[in-house]
Amino acid sequence: MKMNKKQCLYFVPVLLFLTPTVAFADGVSPILNFFHKDTWLPASIVTLVIILVESGLLRWRIKSLPFVGTLWRCCVINVASSVTGSVLLLAFSRNSFSMLDTMSLVFPLFLITLITEIPLLHVLFKTASLSWKRACVLGCGINLASYAAVFIIEIGLFFGWLTYAGHLDQKELEQWENPALLAQASGQIYATESTGSQYGLCVCTPPNPEWTTLTNCPSIEPDKWDVEGTTFAFVQWGNGDWEKQDLVISRLPDFHTLLTLPPSKFSEAQAELYNWQGVTDLSVSPDEKSVAILFRYCDAVAAKDKSSFFHLGSKCKLIVVDITSGQEIARANRWASDSGLCWLPDSRRVLFPSFDDESLYQTTKAEVQGSTSYGIGYARDGRFQHGLYVFDVSTGISTRFADGYGPSLAVEAGTILVRDQSGFLLLDSSANVQARIVPAKASFCSAVVSPAGDMILAEIPKRELFYPSDRLVLFHKDKPDIRHILDNNFSYRVDWTTKDTGISN
Repeated sequence: MKMNKKQCLYFVPVLLFLTPTVAFADGVSPILNFFHKDTWLPASIVTLVIILVESGLLRWRIKSLPFVGTLWRCCVINVASSVTGSVLLLAFSRNSFSMLDTMSLVFPLFLITLITEIPLLHVLFKTASLSWKRACVLGCGINLASYAAVFIIEIGLFFGWLTYAGHLDQKELEQWENPALLAQASGQIYATESTGSQYGLCVCTPPNPEWTTLTNCPSIEPDKWDVEGTTFAFVQWGNGDWEKQDLVISRLPDFHTLLTLPPSKFSEAQAELYNWQGVTDLSVSPDEKSVAILFRYCDAVAAKDKSSFFHLGSKCKLIVVDITSGQEIARANRWASDSGLCWLPDSRRVLFPSFDDESLYQTTKAEVQGSTSYGIGYARDGRFQHGLYVFDVSTGISTRFADGYGPSLAVEAGTILVRDQSGFLLLDSSANVQARIVPAKASFCSAVVSPAGDMILAEIPKRELFYPSDRLVLFHKDKPDIRHILDNNFSYRVDWTTKDTGISN
């Protein structure tokens, strides 16, 4: 559901409470926050605002000192309180750059600020004959004022960003209108479509821009399906209950069921060793004879400190099943993460995501401390290095293939699209780089490549807050900045495969 600005008012207190700068608004922005990639900018802005507000108030109340003299004294006072706050956080093994950890200490930090700054006010403003009583009054006043200033600025920035973000989204919607790109595309594009409380498939066949709902599609898990040619593999909609989520292989366009595999199919053989918890991703081979699945085993975690741990996603096993017989034909010996399957053109090897340090998958929740978990972004660079590995079905051997994530096969061209931090790479089946694509001014949630390997369909988030859907944008690999919005309200999953003559729009 989209929210207007009036509806957003209800979310302002929540957003402000969850904003890390509020926790630092009393002058106790711990020094370590200036050296962390996630907090250096807000910490710098908030500290600057605090110093200016407090300097202005002190200059107003103490007129015997020039503003420059008041300013440097305020800088000293805030540095002292920041250092004190950092030392105490470290002493109690708390993360100064952790939003939730610091939020739990807002009031203690405020008291620490007063205890630190009031004596300094008395000492540094001695030339102005500042008494202890007046130092206490000014100390409380300027810190309460700094809180109010940060709240007011955040509210203004919040609504300002809502307006500006909406303007940018509308501008891109108008600019990214290049239907001629559809004339260059081939194959068929499938996407998840919501049908009330359930989900099915819709299809778009370029150059026709219209989406057609496949009304005979069974109810599916919105992000757990794959189409290759006329073969459709999906996990049945189970409303979150993985024990009721069968894996089904069907034939398009009539969705004739070829194979049904319950979760117990993968757990009976090793019931005492594994506690399987459902399919997290799947991919049909180019020859449509096999399906690769990632089956979840448990959470992947890593130790962080006494109050929290890193959540690394899911710990999964890669299993390959023969579509005709329904039998498991191979199982990778290397643990995998929970999404990013892609076959190579030979239908003999399949790519899957995995941490380079496989021992990361061995840590259990019983071995970590705390109840608050953090994503990989809060870790030091390189600790959780991951990449794409290739599993050879015939030999059972897994080897590292390439850096990157989110692979997609161009089945006709035989190339693989891989995302990295700067954009996209097109690789051949030996991981040699064929092309690097660096689109400008956009972040991408997911992307697939056309069967011919020349067009890319990428999911680009909207800038405006509270929009659950993104934009599905088409562009040519040689001209990534010329784009066409194929769907302005896209969610979940998209797949681009060769054309099935039985389905058209």
